[in-house]
Amino acid sequence: MSAGRRPAGDLGAGFRRLWLATWVSSTGDGMVVVVLPLAAALVTRDPILVAGLTTAARLPWLLLSMVTGALADRLDRRRLMVGADACRLAVTGATGAAVLAGAADIRVLYACAFLLGLFETLHVNSAQGLLPALVPAGSLLPANARLSSAQIAAAQFAGPPIGVALFGAAPALPFLANAATFAASGALVAGIPSPPPAAVRTTRIRDDVLEGIRFVRGHAAIRRLVEIVAFVNFFYFAAASLLVLYNEEVLGGGNASFTAMSVGAAAGTVTSRFLVAPVSRRLGDSRTIAVSIWTWAATITGLAVAPNPAVAVAMFTVLGVGNGLWISLTTTIRQRLTPERMLGRGNAVFRTVSWGVVPFGAAIGGVIARFAGLRAPFIVAAAATLLCAVFSRRLLRPVTELGAARSAI
Repeated sequence: MSAGRRPAGDLGAGFRRLWLATWVSSTGDGMVVVVLPLAAALVTRDPILVAGLTTAARLPWLLLSMVTGALADRLDRRRLMVGADACRLAVTGATGAAVLAGAADIRVLYACAFLLGLFETLHVNSAQGLLPALVPAGSLLPANARLSSAQIAAAQFAGPPIGVALFGAAPALPFLANAATFAASGALVAGIPSPPPAAVRTTRIRDDVLEGIRFVRGHAAIRRLVEIVAFVNFFYFAAASLLVLYNEEVLGGGNASFTAMSVGAAAGTVTSRFLVAPVSRRLGDSRTIAVSIWTWAATITGLAVAPNPAVAVAMFTVLGVGNGLWISLTTTIRQRLTPERMLGRGNAVFRTVSWGVVPFGAAIGGVIARFAGLRAPFIVAAAATLLCAVFSRRLLRPVTELGAARSAI
């Protein structure tokens, strides 16, 4: 092998550190994500209050993601990620201490969810902007596939069973363990070589945010991807925010089946890593995205009519495949189409809309469940996603036209 040439598939030391940091911190996230609703279910059975945890966690994407995206385009993205990890360490450590002291009521859980969501916006927007500086442009799709599969596998496969086991031993342990994962993640990211410094900006944050909004609004393909995922997320999280109650009271499951659903989704996402490149080469970008939408529609419908936890676990496994295809491909498309100086803001606008609808969806889901039963939000989500799938070819026309234009060049 000639000097300086990487082995096939090697994306470099910087990417390896980012990948490992993602795996470690996402494992901790998986612990807390599954433990927060379990802890909430111990203090309340009100579906609106339980669904509100999802609202609290996603509200920062609506309120502050634009600002953190602008910061990610102004400052050293690596240092911002380290700072975000330090803040998340403090939040989970303090929550663990509160649980240990018996002082963690629903307000403490809401505060934990909101603050973790806040610093997540800074971390994710910075990471999305950092990745293209770490790998060649031609390697973005496999890099995104590896990162997304690592993130979801850790958060849904490794984290939940560890979190449930630790929660069973002592409710404070998952929060304290998550604090340790953020410490490790920050140390790993700190060792990534610094990218070239960003150009000095003389504009105001407000102007930077508006520029990012105008870019996404003016790009037909990116705008359409935002619209699709926002629509699906609204209805999906109207149902998913109540999964812990749905599993227990409708399906007759317990902690084991609730964990198995996350594990199944993670297994599907890991599988998608090996499918996304060959499927996209064979079908093209827009048809592969359509496959992911139809996968969502079929599996959410299956969840809505599931008679027992075993069927729900199977549906989540297939749902994970669809999620993996969507995340890997659409993230790569956005990174290729967005100028480097706007990567943070471009991702922020995308996430602000796509995740910003989640609090409203979760709130609506809680209201529907209170008055029409816990299965009703899943039925509504299934109908909405099926509608999106039926019209997916028309909806994805801007992405199809973009692919045709690139092929003609």
